[in-house]
Amino acid sequence: MKNPIFPIFLLCLCFSSANAQEVQINEDPAVASMVQAWSNDNRTNPGIDGWRLQVVASPDRQQVEQAELRFKTLYPDVPAAWVHEKPYYKLRVGAFRTRFEAQAFIPAIGDEFPGVYPAKDPAIHPRDFLKN
Repeated sequence: MKNPIFPIFLLCLCFSSANAQEVQINEDPAVASMVQAWSNDNRTNPGIDGWRLQVVASPDRQQVEQAELRFKTLYPDVPAAWVHEKPYYKLRVGAFRTRFEAQAFIPAIGDEFPGVYPAKDPAIHPRDFLKN
């Protein structure tokens, strides 16, 4: 018959030695610099690939700003912003993860803004997704 105290003693010894050990990580300074640069870039430029609905596109900035004001009045909870891609100013609204989600929102605004269509956006801020 084996002694039942020996396995318990061995188990306690393992736990006590595991707590006493320290781990030291030696990393290349170039790797640390690269990770720091990546982290800083993500803090200053957070962006997620997604979809928005393009409501208006015009070379007239004032027309796009008026459409933005009208949209924000009608739909205050939906993010809206215009971008300038020469020579056009484009009003894009919403923040959707998939094209299907964006298309599902078209009937909600299509009567007020005919000609709306989904547009890919590679830099949607994460807080815009939370507003939907």
